[in-house]
Amino acid sequence: MSDQSLSPGQAFGRWLLHVIVFLVAGGVAAGVSALAYQAVAQTQTPLGIYAVIFAASGLIAYRQTERVLGTDA
Repeated sequence: MSDQSLSPGQAFGRWLLHVIVFLVAGGVAAGVSALAYQAVAQTQTPLGIYAVIFAASGLIAYRQTERVLGTDA
């Protein structure tokens, strides 16, 4: 976080927001893609693909949240 003027409470609040955004966005994207994959392939989604989609989607949402909050370095 590049903004040095945040109080510890504000910094914790932003961190918590980033964590929640990462988890929700990653979970929704991975869940929807897993359901779509299972509907098309009629088999379970490989765990590795699920994990990659979760991480990538969460990271994208995290970066967008940084940009909206103005904390992008």
